[in-house]
Amino acid sequence: MGYTMKMIGYIAMCLLSLIPAVLLAQGMPITNEAARLCKQKMYVDALAKADEAAGSKEERNDAYTWYVNGFVHKEIYKEREVGVRQSQHRVNAEASFMQALKQSNAAKYDSMIKFALKYLASTYYNDALQCSQTITSKNEKEARILFDDFKRVMIVAEPTTDFKIYEKEFTKSIGQRYFSLWQMDTKNIELRELAASQYESIVLMDTSDSDAYYNLAVIYYNQAVFMYRKLGPDMDMFDSITLQEEASKLIRTKSLPYMERAYELAPEKGEIVRGIMMMHRALDHEKDVEYFKKEIERLINEGKIKSDQHKP
Repeated sequence: MGYTMKMIGYIAMCLLSLIPAVLLAQGMPITNEAARLCKQKMYVDALAKADEAAGSKEERNDAYTWYVNGFVHKEIYKEREVGVRQSQHRVNAEASFMQALKQSNAAKYDSMIKFALKYLASTYYNDALQCSQTITSKNEKEARILFDDFKRVMIVAEPTTDFKIYEKEFTKSIGQRYFSLWQMDTKNIELRELAASQYESIVLMDTSDSDAYYNLAVIYYNQAVFMYRKLGPDMDMFDSITLQEEASKLIRTKSLPYMERAYELAPEKGEIVRGIMMMHRALDHEKDVEYFKKEIERLINEGKIKSDQHKP
């Protein structure tokens, strides 16, 4: 018997739809033409005009010129390259929006520019989460670069952003990936330790995160389960006793304390209540098993958890 890690729902930012770049600016015919062509989805022609405006002596020092230039790149990215982690159009869009913020009249377009940057930040964040789920070894470099890109852009778009919630979800995603890889190769101790280290770092960030404690408990519980699975009729009796004692100690000293902490924080989460019951069962704590069985029944009767998902 094993136990399943709680899958965390990603807090991915919405892929925002930006307002159409159709504002008309006086004395800026090239930029206005680029905006018009972009609205008509004539992106090749729009980009040519946007680049022409950015190089024009008359229009290059206006924030709106750079906003439109970035907007065209952003629309091309949105139309053709969402999910392409190395998209040059996304890079160009960011660069143009940042350039817009440097112009003397940037305040006039500040909300539009930052709204656009927030969209780009959300795409970096989503890419970072997706990349974290494709890690094949301990190489997290690409996912972490994308996450850093998200923070770099987001801090400009929304300076008051609290990044802790994003740090936690990103770290949980990496932890889930290492846990999944370990389940496929249970002899790989490094994968198990990498999974555990992600949740340990979350606990350091937030001591009230019940999911992190729960997942740490699951990692050590499953480790004990895999030890029990080594038992067999051909194993030496003393080796068998030693192995059982080690597995029991692991549940008692590592897994159960983490699950108890998760229970303190979230006593009515079905998976946590069932998890602590299973650990007491593995340790032959019959009174505790009966108590948590009744807790599960109570939560089912009160409609707080579903009976088909958390049977005692």
